Amino acid sequence: MESARRINRTKRVVLAALFTALVFLFTAYILHIPVGGAGAYIHFGDIFIFLAASTLPFPDALFVAAIGASLADFASGASMWIPFTLVIKALMALSFTSRGKKLLGPKRNLAAPFIAGLICLLGYYVAEALLTGNILEPLASVPAGIVQFAGSAILYFVIAKVMDRQDLKEKLL
Repeated sequence: MESARRINRTKRVVLAALFTALVFLFTAYILHIPVGGAGAYIHFGDIFIFLAASTLPFPDALFVAAIGASLADFASGASMWIPFTLVIKALMALSFTSRGKKLLGPKRNLAAPFIAGLICLLGYYVAEALLTGNILEPLASVPAGIVQFAGSAILYFVIAKVMDRQDLKEKLL
């Protein structure tokens, strides 16, 4: 019994590390498109935050979201965003649930990308307003934020559907 629990814990740690690395890579380097004047950028690391939050328990998913995205901010030379990213990305992960055998099985996960997108847009709007001292300037970043959210949500649904058809969540854990 203890051996099975240890294997399960090891799988969770390995999956969390893998998802953290994917969030980092897809945020900092792969399809990383700078926008606006405050160091903001479009990326698709959120896809892996969504997948992690649908697969892993909350503590692990929060770690993946906060640390993977914050490391990307650091590597991208956008360190001023790190305190905001830690909070915003963790809140985004809280929108999802890992309960159930499927990623898209819980109805909550069908609505979660939209809730996460709103959290991201509002959170980074406030963050940029605080960083720039201007409440109008962050409006210029909103269209890019919508593109990022929409792209991430669409790709999450496609990838999750494929993973659900293969019962990958059950096989991974």
